[in-house]
Amino acid sequence: MSVPVADVMSERVVAVRENAEFGEIVAALRRFHVASLPVIDADDRVIGLISEDDLLAKEADQPRPGGLLDRFRRRTGRSKAAGTTASELMSSPAVTVTRSTTAREAARTMFRHRVHQLPVVDAVSGRLTGMVTRSDLLTVYERPAEDIQRDVLYDLIEDVFGMDSRRFTVSVDHGTVTLRGDVRDRRAAGVLTDAVRHVEGVVTVIDQLTCPDRDRPSAMPPADQ
Repeated sequence: MSVPVADVMSERVVAVRENAEFGEIVAALRRFHVASLPVIDADDRVIGLISEDDLLAKEADQPRPGGLLDRFRRRTGRSKAAGTTASELMSSPAVTVTRSTTAREAARTMFRHRVHQLPVVDAVSGRLTGMVTRSDLLTVYERPAEDIQRDVLYDLIEDVFGMDSRRFTVSVDHGTVTLRGDVRDRRAAGVLTDAVRHVEGVVTVIDQLTCPDRDRPSAMPPADQ
């Protein structure tokens, strides 16, 4: 029910060593048409991430107001502006995920840290194994309707909730799941519809379940992305 990062990531990764020089980093960004690069140590462990913004600190020193946070940013910017190698220019520690991280959690991590891609590392060694981008994660929402329907009916309704899937009708249209069937009460309906919202590829759930203590169906809000 949860698509792992391993299913959508790219295993072809461009990275730079911690001692890579400024010119080498710029050349790699341009050659491979990427906006950022993971920085790895001698053991291929990810120790940071270097982006175009980090490099631009060498080219621009914009004045800012005198608040504490702004003074910290100025000091950080001056430090990066003085740097010449990846370890001096990078942002650290790097925000990473593992192959088993779910696509949904990876998307939340990207949003939380305001980044467009994440290095994928081995859970034990910390070594770089791939890269996942926002566009990679969006492929989750292109899952075939039959796969989503199967997850809801059998993996969720039967295996998780222990209910008879034959009592339910699940239809899927471009990520919108319409759920029909009989449940014992309003609370059970809410728990089930919320669980369906967390199935990979589901965008919205339309709750048309019936139960003794509810007179009419209602629509669930859009799923978190």
